[in-house]
Amino acid sequence: MPWNDQNGGGKGPWGSGGGSDGDGKNNSPWGRPTGNGGNQGPDLEDQLRKVQDRFKGAWGGRNGRGSGSGGGGGKGLGIAGVLLLGGALAVAWISTGVVIVDAGEQAAVFQFGKWQRNLSAGIHVHLPSPIESHVVIRVEEQQEVQIGDRSDESLMLTQDENIADIQFSVYWKIKSESPQDYILNVKDPDETVQMVAESVMREVVGKSELQRVITDERSEVANQVREQTQALLDEYRAGVDILDVQIRRGDPPGPVIQAFNDVNVAQQDAEQVINEATRYSNQVVPEARGEASQILQNAEGYRDQVIANASGEASRFNQIYEEYRQAPRVTKERMYLETMERVLSRMDKTMLDNNAGAVPYLPLDRARGNSSN
Repeated sequence: MPWNDQNGGGKGPWGSGGGSDGDGKNNSPWGRPTGNGGNQGPDLEDQLRKVQDRFKGAWGGRNGRGSGSGGGGGKGLGIAGVLLLGGALAVAWISTGVVIVDAGEQAAVFQFGKWQRNLSAGIHVHLPSPIESHVVIRVEEQQEVQIGDRSDESLMLTQDENIADIQFSVYWKIKSESPQDYILNVKDPDETVQMVAESVMREVVGKSELQRVITDERSEVANQVREQTQALLDEYRAGVDILDVQIRRGDPPGPVIQAFNDVNVAQQDAEQVINEATRYSNQVVPEARGEASQILQNAEGYRDQVIANASGEASRFNQIYEEYRQAPRVTKERMYLETMERVLSRMDKTMLDNNAGAVPYLPLDRARGNSSN
């Protein structure tokens, strides 16, 4: 180009001399000395041509269709390729700010590594990377951690100084209200949940007796472990929601399980005997109480009868005494006659006349027979 002419007759784009003047000094395109003698700065056209040469292979060779040897057609195709490449890179860069969140997922958006907001299901846009970035996680997917498959995990000491062999499962998921805590604070979620749940289980078992851990009360132990594990993870801001804890096995250690079963059988037999004795007691005691109540009622009736008779006799005596006090002689005779009537009315009687001269015949054998009857 004219201003790139290295000979003295070249002119700049505004008509000023761009080469050497009469004194042999080089001038810049604005007519000022460059200060570097004959050496000038890098040419813009040369730089564009170098970029064109680098990407020429991707656009079909150095010379385009109908172009000459390095003419203007090649230069135009190279600029177009650079523009297309730049546009593609720009689209790719902008696309880093587009996030698609499916159902059951949430996305956390970070600006230069600092959490900004959470995104629910749908299509969202944020500033491109590296200004803002996002992490998509599944918050509705249930995870399971099994603890106690190894003996160093399963053997736990109880409050009554026994050893329990515990195997249990922990079911958890990511908290939908705070997925950023899960992303930022938890490196290995399964290991974290396992360590916390195992520690809590050892604490709960250590405060419980063996019989409570291995019997039907194990559900209460599991609920207690779930609550304490959730509280500890919330304190760590782990972003984990403990759904359930299930104790799959709770037994004494293998070497002593037979002896423990024998003890359980003996306890069951003792409970059976106690239940039978209780049932017999429930049957006999009410019967005995009924009989005692009947005896008391009979005694009370007899008492009332005796008292009534005695009261009647006393009242009758008082009446007789009152009559006797008023007429003693008549009362004596009446009492004598009533007594004789009452006595003689129950036996056979023989009447004798003192003035009769004949001796009466008394059939004593018949009288004895009647008296014996």
